[in-house]
Amino acid sequence: MTAAASTALHRTAVSAPTLLATAAAAIVERHREDIPDLRAVVVLLPHLHPAAELARELAVAAATPALLLPRITTLRLWAAEVALDKPVITHAARHALLYRVLSERGWLPDADLWAVAAELAALFDELTGKAVELPADLNAFTRQLEKAYRARAGAGFNFEARLVHELWHAATRGSSTLDPEAAYQLRLARLADAAPHALYTVGLSDLSQSEERFLARAAVHCFEVDVLGVNTPGVTTLGGDAISSALALAWPLDAHADLLTRSAGLRHAQPVSAFAGRVKIFGAESAEQEAQAVDVTVREWLAAGRKSIAVVVNDRLTARRARALLERAEVLVEDEAGWAFSTTSAATVIGRWLDIASNDAYYRDVLDLMKLPFAFFDRARAARQAAVWRLETYVREESIVSGLEHFIAVAESHTDREVVDMLKRIQRARAGLGRGKQSIARWLSALLASLREIGVVQGLAADSAGEQLLELIERLREELAGEPLAVSFAQWRRWLARELETATFRDHAIDSPVVFTHLAAVQFRRFEAVLILGCDAAHLPGPDPVTMFFNQSVRSELGLATNAERVARIERQLGGVLACADTAMITWQRHTAGVPNLLAPQLERLKVIHQLAYGIDLEEHGLGARLAASEVRSAYACVELAATRLPAPRAPASMVPLRISASGYNALMACPYQFHARHVLRLGELDDVQEEIEKKDYGQLVHEVLSKFHSAHARVLDLDPADARAKLEALSEHAFEKSVARNYLARAWLMRWLALIPDYLDWQRKREQAGWTWHAGEEDRNIEVTTPEGRRFVLRGRLDRVDTNAEGAFAVIDYKTQRPEALKHKLEGAGEDVQLPVYALLWGGPVAAALFLSVERGGVKEVPVSDELGALTEAARARLGTLYDALHNGAPMTAQGIDAVCEYCEVRGLCRRNYWP
Repeated sequence: MTAAASTALHRTAVSAPTLLATAAAAIVERHREDIPDLRAVVVLLPHLHPAAELARELAVAAATPALLLPRITTLRLWAAEVALDKPVITHAARHALLYRVLSERGWLPDADLWAVAAELAALFDELTGKAVELPADLNAFTRQLEKAYRARAGAGFNFEARLVHELWHAATRGSSTLDPEAAYQLRLARLADAAPHALYTVGLSDLSQSEERFLARAAVHCFEVDVLGVNTPGVTTLGGDAISSALALAWPLDAHADLLTRSAGLRHAQPVSAFAGRVKIFGAESAEQEAQAVDVTVREWLAAGRKSIAVVVNDRLTARRARALLERAEVLVEDEAGWAFSTTSAATVIGRWLDIASNDAYYRDVLDLMKLPFAFFDRARAARQAAVWRLETYVREESIVSGLEHFIAVAESHTDREVVDMLKRIQRARAGLGRGKQSIARWLSALLASLREIGVVQGLAADSAGEQLLELIERLREELAGEPLAVSFAQWRRWLARELETATFRDHAIDSPVVFTHLAAVQFRRFEAVLILGCDAAHLPGPDPVTMFFNQSVRSELGLATNAERVARIERQLGGVLACADTAMITWQRHTAGVPNLLAPQLERLKVIHQLAYGIDLEEHGLGARLAASEVRSAYACVELAATRLPAPRAPASMVPLRISASGYNALMACPYQFHARHVLRLGELDDVQEEIEKKDYGQLVHEVLSKFHSAHARVLDLDPADARAKLEALSEHAFEKSVARNYLARAWLMRWLALIPDYLDWQRKREQAGWTWHAGEEDRNIEVTTPEGRRFVLRGRLDRVDTNAEGAFAVIDYKTQRPEALKHKLEGAGEDVQLPVYALLWGGPVAAALFLSVERGGVKEVPVSDELGALTEAARARLGTLYDALHNGAPMTAQGIDAVCEYCEVRGLCRRNYWP
């Protein structure tokens, strides 16, 4: 730079599409003598995303083989290098400070104090940034708010004023640290005195008072300062683009002219549309169709040879789906916006671990944690997976709901040392977390130590998101090392959840021509094509932010940013994107959850004014028809699927079971396919962990109680009625004890059974008076059956109860916790339900009677087999033999599809009953 350099502050307005090129040309022209060394120049950008493009423009303007670039940075990054006399409090430490003050005051006891602290910190930063100093006197501040609210002070009003006033002064006075915004202002003041010889700001807008003072002060101190912005009012303009000029007519809400007048003015100013063929708007019928539109449009652009494509994301949910579709088509996406850590699998493992620590190791959380790839990463993957599978089998078999000691005990009972070792590591890690109130830094240290104990730290370190997550936790721990605030586990976990929600993970490993980004980050960058996703009114400009403190009039009175300014900023950014893009596609959803959805008001006005001015609709009508034809499908989707039919498999003779249970025989009669799945293929669901007692469990407990009772007291008539009832009730209490301990609601089932005990004992006495005495209970029996073709197999079953009489005859009884009407219906078709005839067959002796005993709310009632029992028994034997031969000979085992059978069948999904024609 020559000695005759200007000392003035120059402001120049430039159109968005030419901003970087114009800035590069100006820098090169004014520093021609210094080329190829421009290191003495500093260029400030609003963000670093356009830095590479500016560097390219500088190289083109300099027209030299090699160029030493100026320093390109942002104002905040540059200022952060200035040393200060006081340390700067971090955001995390500041939130903790405000939380501590709120807790000490006892204010808002039922509120989420972390959320309140975060909002107060943001409010105080705004006040500092806008150079707003709250009055030292609370009454003066209250009067100021009264004026702003235009209302008299009330109890709630006074509380808001007091809370903000006291915490403002608590956070800003008498502290040994500076808050971040105050530190930024101090750094700017010092930076102005040490600024370089030449300083350029390119595209900076919405500058604060302190930032404006910095530029003015830098210019006063004999430095050349050039401010190049976009269409800055009141300054020299080097040229405006057609898009920006058209939007200036279409968008302003406060324009006095109606839409017709404004459209006529647009047509007069621009006889040829700047939007036609360049900007299209696509209204999707659903989120899925919008994601498909993004996928297809991006792939069409890539196929057309476009090398730089930006997808501006306003709707993160739809963006996730669009990214998945693109990756299915093998189009990788560079995501500049990143993802909240809370949405990553790395954060999921921490959440599951903290669930275990907070709920006595609930079995689902334990199994979920151990199945995650990060847990026990120091063990071989195959061995780890096998161990977890074994543990799940044990837990389901024993129905263990929670308690690490119970998991360890059941693993030890199976002498499974590997599972025991993994569980004891969880136990040690859980104990290491600690209890009570601790500092946040102590909680974080304990968290890292516990994750290291169960091998999660090693797993996270091998994952890109996990590595960044560990860095975040370590940084927060260091920032809060000196914070004395002690919080409970629940409050600390709430704080951690907020940190993981606000912190962002960015995958730096992907370099792609397709970039997912946000509206602010795409400013002043040239892309060959831009797609703006989620342009409905709900996302663009989106609802006004809800704040706990100060309404819009108060914010305006205090000089703080308002929602109107937020919307104006979004409009400027959106206009800049449209102006810079060679091609732009705008997508939105016409309906959400079946409800009509509105296009963003700015775009709706643009669409209507453009239609009125040029008779051209900006809607993209052809894209919807191209979606299905352009979809990239998985290999499965290319296979033509036949209609699902009733399955009728045939079993190889070697797979026909050699032992058939009574329930298996019943399944064969009810639905041969059910028999095929359960007993031929030996498929079965894992046992469910019984968190709540169910009807079948209730029935099993009643069976257990009655078996023990009658084993000890074969004749109830020999007992005093009161004593008999007391003994049966005591046995019942003991039998239900574990279920009640696991879930108190199981006591309702116990009370249901206790209420039936008098009826049952009355029935038992009458039966004994009729000559029948209890003989056996829970009796396992089996017999060998020979088929008509000479094959042999074993029929087995367990009999609930067998009674005998003085003549030596026997009666088979099956306890049922079902209504008598349902049991009678079972026996209406002779031989259809084979349970009682099979039990009679299994007993082997002379069975005089077989009956169901209904033990239900209506009382205790007998439902006997009314047909000739001997004939039914022999028919059951003969039919089973015939069926067994048929199975060996390849008879089809067809799915019956009977509603009464299918309703509770666990193999219904296997036969695909719901998908038959």
